[in-house]
Order: sequence, then structure tokens, then C-alpha cells
Amino acid sequence: MRAFPILAAAILLALPAAAQSPGWQALVAAANKEGALTLSAPTGKVWRDQLLEFGKAYPAIRLDVSTFASRDFWPRLVKEREAGQYLWDLRVGGADAPSYNLKNQGVLAPIRPLLMLPEILDDKSWIGGLDGLFLDKEKTYFVAFAAYDSQSVYYNRAKLGGAEISMKGLIDPQWSGKLSMADPRAGASLNTLSVLDKVYGDAFVERLVTAQKPVITKEPRQQMDWLASGRYPVAFGLPSATFVEYEQRGGKTEDFLKVPGLRLWSPGVGGIQVPSKGPHPAATKLFINWLLSRDTQAKLMPAVLRGEISLDGSYGLAIQFSRLLPGPPGQAGPGKVRERGRPSE
Repeated sequence: MRAFPILAAAILLALPAAAQSPGWQALVAAANKEGALTLSAPTGKVWRDQLLEFGKAYPAIRLDVSTFASRDFWPRLVKEREAGQYLWDLRVGGADAPSYNLKNQGVLAPIRPLLMLPEILDDKSWIGGLDGLFLDKEKTYFVAFAAYDSQSVYYNRAKLGGAEISMKGLIDPQWSGKLSMADPRAGASLNTLSVLDKVYGDAFVERLVTAQKPVITKEPRQQMDWLASGRYPVAFGLPSATFVEYEQRGGKTEDFLKVPGLRLWSPGVGGIQVPSKGPHPAATKLFINWLLSRDTQAKLMPAVLRGEISLDGSYGLAIQFSRLLPGPPGQAGPGKVRERGRPSE
């Protein structure tokens, strides 16, 4: 298993034969007629740039990409709808508690009926079959095309003076005032706190978010800078894409290690949700099939995940959720999953 996504325009134009079928051509024509697509994307320049590749493949469709964390996007969407405005076609990002609440309220549209390409519909393409592509009990609403090794709690070993730290030890008094935390109302922080509550109990989480005095931020770049400078040498809920951008800015990450103690897997931001009554239904359907296609899946994650591709084709910091990537029949793709700059756990 591994995770991937987003393709070059030249490859997109050479989609499988099914993409040249009358049904596909009719979909492209309808999407071109709509001429626009409005979506929410994960925060960070890397994700935005990769998703904009869709516009190169389908230049007749004006692509409007806005980056939002879940905690900011869903309240905005709800307020807009209260005013009778249905402005968003889809969201690329992880599902969390607010997403499920909105699904139960009828705010989200089913995605499964939008899947069209045979390579996507084939049960053999996905771990667990096509049902394995969905997180919700209906196997219809929440697509999750990636699985990240994503406990998302890091420390700067160069700033701890040789002190040892563990996930269970996060509530030790010595770490009070030394943690930064991504806004825990949604996203990676909320999901990680939910797991910690399950494993260690309510009292652990209550102490972590109160007695430890974490500094809350909505800005991943700020949190990364705090981690690097040692101002707050422990970072809770830091998304992996932030490491990609930090390294692109020339930052060194060899001293940033994951806090040991738990091994967590999550779809991360590798998911799709579709609000109901979106303004561009044909373009939405086209985009989703493009995003989940073999060629797109094989190109996105090497760009958005911290890690490098080795000569044997292995990737870092994620596992491939689908079997769509090139590789021997019945396997999830070549090579093994490894991490750069990390000792084995």
C-alpha cells in the first residue's frame, strides 16, 4: 500500500479507452459548457499547485481553488447556505466529525454514483474492493484515496537537550508550555486527540489541552517555524505537507522526529466530499474521475508528501491505498515504504 495523486496534461489527454467513449466525451462537453469548478483544497501551496493541473488538462474549465482547513471550510459553507448561496462544488481534504454531522443532515451529496472510469469501478483496483475506497457506513459519501502514517506529533531533538519524549509522556510536567497545537476543533489535531482519548482516556486528553498549556494556531507554517526554532519544540497536529514546503524553502528536517508510542494511520487530507446542490455538477464528476484515475494517483503524492522516491520506486510517509499504481499484478506497487531521515520504529 501507498498513497498518490495528480497528473501532467499530456498524460491526461491519453486516458484509458473508456475515457474516449461517447459517455466520457459527453461528460467533458457538459463540463466544458459549465466552464467552471470551485473547490476547497488542503492548506499549502503544494496541494494547490498540484490540483491546478486539472485546469491544464481541461483549459475550458476555469478552476477556482481555495485552501481551507476543515474547521474553517464547513462553518463558512453552512453560513453561505443559510443565505441561499450554493457556491462550492467539492472539497479535497480529510473527513472528520463536522463532515459526518453534515452528511447526516443531508448537506453532502453521494460520490459513488459519480464514479465512471472502469479502472476506478473495478473492485480489484482497491484494497478492500470499491467499498474500501469509502469511509462512511453507506460506502457512498466519503472517498479516502490515501492512508498516511500520520500521528502528526513531532519534536525537535536538537532542542530537547537529550530529553526523551513519548506519546504517553506528553502530559509530563516538563513539557508544559513547550507544545504547539494545530486548532483542535477539526483536522489532524482533532483526529489525533480522538485516538489518544480512546487509548489513554478522557483525563489524559483533558490534561494535555489544559495543564500542558499548548499554544493553539491555525497556521501550519508558523507551527513549523516554532518547531525549528525551539520556541515550541513539540508540534501537535502538524500536517505532512508542511514539511514539504519547509524543505522547499531550504529548511533542514533531520532533527524533526515523530513522537514514539503510537502508530496511527489516517487518510489525512487524501479525501473527497461533495456538498449537495453544487453549481457545476458535470465539472465535479469530471474532476473526481480525473483525480482518482491511475495516472493522477501516480503523480500527486510524490509531490505533496514529505519523502523521496528511491530507485526501486518506494515512497516515504504514506502507504498506497489503491492498487491503481503501476506494478506487478495484485500488488500495491513496487518497492517498500520507508521514511527519509528517520530511524526505523
